Amino acid sequence: MSTNPINLTTKPYFDQFIQAPLVREFLDLVFDFDYALVGGLAVSFWVKERKPTPGELDILIDEEEINDLLDLLEKHHYTIEGWKGLEITNVAVRKEDFRFDILLAQDDWLKEELFFTITVSDRKIKVLHPKGIIKMKLLALREKDMRDIELLENFIRHAQPHAKMTFQICPKA
Repeated sequence: MSTNPINLTTKPYFDQFIQAPLVREFLDLVFDFDYALVGGLAVSFWVKERKPTPGELDILIDEEEINDLLDLLEKHHYTIEGWKGLEITNVAVRKEDFRFDILLAQDDWLKEELFFTITVSDRKIKVLHPKGIIKMKLLALREKDMRDIELLENFIRHAQPHAKMTFQICPKA
C-alpha cells in the first residue's frame, strides 16, 4: 500500500471543468447556500482519473433554500425546466447548453450529509464527503453509479489517516 499523502490539489479534469464559464458562474451563485456538489463532478473531485460528465452538474441543497436559489438563478437568466420525483426530488435548470440538476435534501439522512459538506475555499466550492456520495449513488444503482461507487470505495480504502488535507470541514454551528 502506498504511503503517499492524498493530493487534493491536482485534479486536472475537475479543475478544468469548474473553470468553464457557465460552471464557474453557477458555482459562484450557489456558494453562499447550504449545498454540496454530488454526482460525477463530486466523484472527480475525489478521484482524479474520473472525468465529469460534459454539460451537466449536480448539487444537493437543503430543501428550505430551494425557492431562494431558484429566484436567484432566474434573475441570472437560468431556465427552470421542471421538477422530477425520482429517488430524490430534484429540479432541472438550464443555461445555454448546460444542465444543472438541483437535488433536494428533504430526508434527515440527506440533511445530515450536508452537515459534513467539505468547503474548498481556494476553489470556492463545497463537495459531499465520499461516503455521502456513495449513499446517494446506491439509490440509483445505474451502471455508471456502480463504477463511481467502486472508484470511491477504492479511494477511501487507500486514503491515509494521516494525510494532509487541503480543505476545511465546516459543519453548521
